[in-house]
Order: sequence, then C-alpha cells, then structure tokens
Amino acid sequence: MPMNVSPKEAVGPRLEPDARRAHLLAVGATVFGSKAYDDVQIDQIAHEAGVSRGLLYHYFPSKRAFFAAIIQGGYEEILEVTRPDPKLLPAEQLEAALGAYLDHVEGHPHMYRAIFRSAASLEQTVQEVVNRNLDLQVRRILAALGSTSEPHSLPYLAVRAWLAFLIQAVLDWLDHGARGDRQKLIDICVGALRGAVVAAHQSVNPAQNVR
Repeated sequence: MPMNVSPKEAVGPRLEPDARRAHLLAVGATVFGSKAYDDVQIDQIAHEAGVSRGLLYHYFPSKRAFFAAIIQGGYEEILEVTRPDPKLLPAEQLEAALGAYLDHVEGHPHMYRAIFRSAASLEQTVQEVVNRNLDLQVRRILAALGSTSEPHSLPYLAVRAWLAFLIQAVLDWLDHGARGDRQKLIDICVGALRGAVVAAHQSVNPAQNVR
C-alpha cells in the first residue's frame, strides 16, 4: 500500500478503507520516524490523523502491529523503486538502484528512520519483518551479479553485511545534511559492495588469489 498520502489530503470520514489505512500508515511513519518507539503514543497518532483511537485500533489491533505494518509498507516501496532493470549491465543496475534508493530516502526520511532506527530495538515480530525484507534485497543483488549463492554462504553474508553498511551510511547522510556528497556516497557504497563480494568469492575459491 503506498504510504506517501499526506495527512491533509486524507483526513475526513468519507475515506474508503484502503485510503484510510494508507493515511494512518503515512501519519504513523512520520511520528515513529521522529521519535523512539517507546515515546510514541497511539493517542497522538490518532489525533494527528484526525481519527479516534478506536478507529485506529479497528485497522491495527496493537501499537506493535501498527508499527510492523509501517515497516512492511515502507520496505515494499523500497523494493519497488530499486527493482533492477534487466536491460542494464550489473554495474549499471547497481548505480541506478542506489540512485533510486537515495531518491526515495530523500522523499521519505521519516519512513527510513522508522524502519532502520526505531525498529532496531524492538522484539522478534518486528525484527522478522526487517530481516525478511533485507534477505529479499540480498537475493536480488546476488541475482543481478549473476550469483546463485545459497543463504548463509560467504557471498550471501557479505552482501547482507554490506546492506548494514549502506543503511548506516544513509542514516548519517540524512542526519548530517551531507546531501551535496550524494555521488560520493554512491561511489563509496558501490566500491564497498564490490570489495565485499570479491573478497567473499576469493575466500570460497582460494585458487583465484593465485597470480
């Protein structure tokens, strides 16, 4: 479900259920992205969304379920905007995907912070949502690189670790306003991924190190 519905556009009793749900998720992403999970009150979100607490709970049975839905929706958007173009070479796919990734982050900074900062301290249910989607990204990246590495193989773990590097780098980029260094950030991330994948494959096939 798209989560870029503005609160002012969606407030009101005549919204269809899907539109109301999208609106609640959009408001929730903004609030969770600006505060720690434990500091967010459902009453505050309901007030900012222009609905009653009971209506919010009609759509989401608990605060944790609401947050998990925000995380899942945000990740679906990330996966959609970074979908690789098979007509491009692998290196071009990576550059294009990182550019789209940063475009999305700039347009949805609260969502990004909610996913990768607020979710980090939560219990297994929410962590499973995050980990499941990170694993989808890993498999997509490896497929684009022409790798069929199994889960928990060295190449797989290398890309999974690279995603952690990417997330922290982008959070710092957001927080410290270094947006003028966007291309440098992309170059660093591309170089880090190449290094991680090469090192992993060399560990799997030591003979490749012999000159």
